[in-house]
Amino acid sequence: MISNDEYSKLLDQQFENKNIIAANKIISGTILKISEQHITVDIGYKSEGQIPKEEFINSGSSDELKTGQVIEVFVEKLEDREGNIKVSHEKAIKMKSWEKLQKLFDNKERVKGFIVGKAKAGLYVKIMGTNAFLPLSQIDVRPVRDVSHLIKTEETFEILKMDYSKGNIVVSRKAILEEKQKEIKNQILEKSQNNSVVKGKVKTFTDYGAFVDLGGIDGLVHLSDISWSRIGHPSDVLEIGKNYEFKILKVSDDSDKISLGYKQLKDDPWEKIEEKIKVNEIYDGKITHITDYGAFVQLTEKDLEGLVHSNDISWTKKNIHPNKILDIGFNIRVKILEIDKEKKRISLGIKQTEPNPWENILNEYSKDQTIDTEIKNITEFGIFAKLNENIDGLIHKNDLSWTDSNGDRTLKKYQKGQNIKVKILEIDPEKEKISFGIKQLSNDPFSEFFKDKSKGDVVSAKIIKINNNGIDVEVASFIETTIRRKELSKNKEEQNISRYNEGQKIDAKISSIDLTNRKFSLSIRQLEIDEEQSLLEKYGSKSSGSVLGDILGKALDEDKGPKEK
Repeated sequence: MISNDEYSKLLDQQFENKNIIAANKIISGTILKISEQHITVDIGYKSEGQIPKEEFINSGSSDELKTGQVIEVFVEKLEDREGNIKVSHEKAIKMKSWEKLQKLFDNKERVKGFIVGKAKAGLYVKIMGTNAFLPLSQIDVRPVRDVSHLIKTEETFEILKMDYSKGNIVVSRKAILEEKQKEIKNQILEKSQNNSVVKGKVKTFTDYGAFVDLGGIDGLVHLSDISWSRIGHPSDVLEIGKNYEFKILKVSDDSDKISLGYKQLKDDPWEKIEEKIKVNEIYDGKITHITDYGAFVQLTEKDLEGLVHSNDISWTKKNIHPNKILDIGFNIRVKILEIDKEKKRISLGIKQTEPNPWENILNEYSKDQTIDTEIKNITEFGIFAKLNENIDGLIHKNDLSWTDSNGDRTLKKYQKGQNIKVKILEIDPEKEKISFGIKQLSNDPFSEFFKDKSKGDVVSAKIIKINNNGIDVEVASFIETTIRRKELSKNKEEQNISRYNEGQKIDAKISSIDLTNRKFSLSIRQLEIDEEQSLLEKYGSKSSGSVLGDILGKALDEDKGPKEK
């Protein structure tokens, strides 16, 4: 292998006398013939040289070749095995390029090169016809995932390493960029003392801000420094690829971190807020964000944002998520309810821009009034029906039917948009609440049935269900209760539920009545006890020695009447 020192001596020797034809010399030659495979060159020797055309392709000069053209060649051998001289155009260019590159390297000068291709660990660069290598770590000041945009571009490089014996040249683009960044940073540092304004192009967004290219060095504008108003993402205000002016807020002395501000180029709207908006005034705005507790509204041309709490969205629509009523981007009118300059908070109201429909409600409607209305919505707990164009009332499912104990079965019979008749049960303007009832349109059948009944009366009932605890019965076709197992008979052995069948009719005695809670209980056991006591009183007594069998026999005979003679 030839060392760098030996290579320098060789260059000096071969340039001393260009007319002497000898091995390891660069001399001039004339192109005699151009074929698809070779270039034939006359160097004034007894034989002509054959140079593979591929060498000219590699050097980028294959398109410029023509017969009679003078080129430089490197004499490798005066005679090979076949007696032909061996010359190389590519090596001649390489040797001359190395000489120039060596001087640039020694003087630490920059060099321009053309990036020609991609390798696994970096990029291939052509410099003065010589191949060089640009490692991935030397491409940019920050790691670069995609380098395709650099292919076929001319860049400026710093030579890091030259090894002629191995044919290696390593260059760096990163060193150039770092130096450029340093210059830019120094300029920015000087400007930052005056809070100067710089121009930059938005590169990328993150959840916390936007990175801006300041012409070779990046700066960060934090989300909180983009707008005086509340925003959810940098894209709400800025666009990638677009140029903006930014104010330098801070430059770190020991790093490349530059903090930028965008909103700082505008006056703080809170400084003279009393001149812009006033409490109880109405302004135009646009909905920018919706949460579980309300909606944020940007006041048009005021660069101010306030919150409409969910309670201040509508006079009539209660307990509904704001996104069911409002949409982001909607233009609306809002009223200023409160301004907290210290906390920089503005409370807004949407419903306050319209008359309160509850103010005169008691003059328009009264309790126990019956109205025809329309079902607006059905929920699991009841039905919302329209009182007027602004206010809806609730029919709780317990107020749908007298006979359906929890109202679930009756609720399924109704549908949205259905016309119904209701009775107003309650009007509460302070709580903004209207209660309707449907079952109240008719008298309570329970009260009607039991108004002339009392404890101890016997009623007929129909068995509708049998279970381990007893039997469920229905009285008067609509009032239900359960006769517990121990109330089925006075004799324990006859308290067996297998004695009964669904649909069977029985008599039982009323054992209790609760008109307030609409409850009552029945007992077959008590009926048997009372009947037995009645028979004892009529046909015998314990003191007479009569037994129940004898008494029952007498009762049966009496029922049969006198025998025919």
